[in-house]
Amino acid sequence: MARFRLPEKEVQDESTTLLLALAKRGHYVRDLLVNSTSFEQTVALHIVCASLRSNQSPDLSEIEAVGTNLSPESIRGYQRLPYADRGRVLTCLLIGCSEIKNEKASNMLNGCLNAVEKSFKLLVNALEGRQVHPQNINVIESTCLAISLYGGIALASEMLEPERIPHFITPSLPHLSGILQFSSFADDLSICGALLTFFRDYAEQCIGMLDHQQCKILFSSAAQLLKSYSIHHCKNRAVPKITEELDFEEEQKYNDVLCVIQLLINLGTKDFIDVYNESTQSQAIGSEDITEVIFFGLQQILPLMSQGLLQFPSLCQHYFSLVGFTVETYPEKMCVLPFDLFKSLLDSLLFGMCHSDPLIGKSSLEGLASLMKQHAKTNALANQLSVNNGIVEDCTMRLIQEVVFQPIIWDRLEPAAMALLPLLASIELENIATLVNAISLQSGSRDRLNAAFEKLIKPELVSRTSLNGREGRMIRMKFKSEFDAFVKDVQSFLITR
Repeated sequence: MARFRLPEKEVQDESTTLLLALAKRGHYVRDLLVNSTSFEQTVALHIVCASLRSNQSPDLSEIEAVGTNLSPESIRGYQRLPYADRGRVLTCLLIGCSEIKNEKASNMLNGCLNAVEKSFKLLVNALEGRQVHPQNINVIESTCLAISLYGGIALASEMLEPERIPHFITPSLPHLSGILQFSSFADDLSICGALLTFFRDYAEQCIGMLDHQQCKILFSSAAQLLKSYSIHHCKNRAVPKITEELDFEEEQKYNDVLCVIQLLINLGTKDFIDVYNESTQSQAIGSEDITEVIFFGLQQILPLMSQGLLQFPSLCQHYFSLVGFTVETYPEKMCVLPFDLFKSLLDSLLFGMCHSDPLIGKSSLEGLASLMKQHAKTNALANQLSVNNGIVEDCTMRLIQEVVFQPIIWDRLEPAAMALLPLLASIELENIATLVNAISLQSGSRDRLNAAFEKLIKPELVSRTSLNGREGRMIRMKFKSEFDAFVKDVQSFLITR
């Protein structure tokens, strides 16, 4: 019980980590935990304090109902723990008392869950019945506590029979996302961020065990959450210029954006769509609707993803993972985005193709290739070209100058070739000649570059880029071989000149 009297963050973190490690050790250790007095008291503390804010006096009747001798000091110590730490302790408790055949453990687990559910229901009923005001500081505190405790439950997926987690959480999902119907909560980025973190963790941890109905409720609740988040925290949000010296605290300011990206990735996973479409019920929502939510979320964050934010490693990695999946899977939809959004997408891909991380570079080039292949086949970028008719030529020039002519080309050789081919196929032959001359003039090795480009760009090959099947594969393989030779040639004299 000493951990609840020591305020040091390190002690709290280490002791919770140790408790979690013990809970995962297996049947024998879990039985020992359940039968220990300290574990039993910690369970009782959670049950008593599940509805207690850090500044709230405990209800004596609830303490008596638990039936365990808890000192006022221990209750005060526990309720003053940061809400995130109380959520972590709850994760440990649920895993520790998850033994199915142990009646005492089952009673403890049910008591832990019921305490959270009871507290949240009272809060929701009070809000919906207008018995409390959402701007009241105590109501805001209670809301933060409830979200943290649900977050702790979502992270307990390593418990035995983890299907009990979605069974418990699913009925509360619409109410959790529905909290943001109150503008005072929706305007509070800390509450929005906590909800996004919870939904992200829940989808990531439990997605493999959800049945159709549970998927449906998760989908609709996540959609509601993203729409509220978009209205209050994406529109008109100014992203300041990021300083060159990036630090963890600065990146944490945009943790909500990272959570949205990760949630969208989880919603778009094949496992989710497969499970979601198992039902043949007429009211079932298909993968197209899931796609719409992913696109909606992506459209909200595209204007925020400036080159400044892409300097943050985690944001950059997850953003390009989401964009790579979305562009490759649905290139036709990405091509018809509103021009400003399409420009933001294209700018981020052009930034990513030059990134020092080879995986980000490859993902960006593959995304660019998907867009241009779609355009080469169906003229999908007609609307974008009506606004700026130089998009394709600009992309081609930047790809050649910023990737092909640079040392980074060697770890992204094939995706660069597969991006360049549909770009060339989308440009008129006379414009290709003009583009090549412009690049050659800027390089200072005009004659040699012209000769190298002449060997690479063969009209009879480029004009058949959009072919499918075996012939299309053969064309791509031949161009890839020609491109390898081209890179080796130009790199040799560009480096030595």
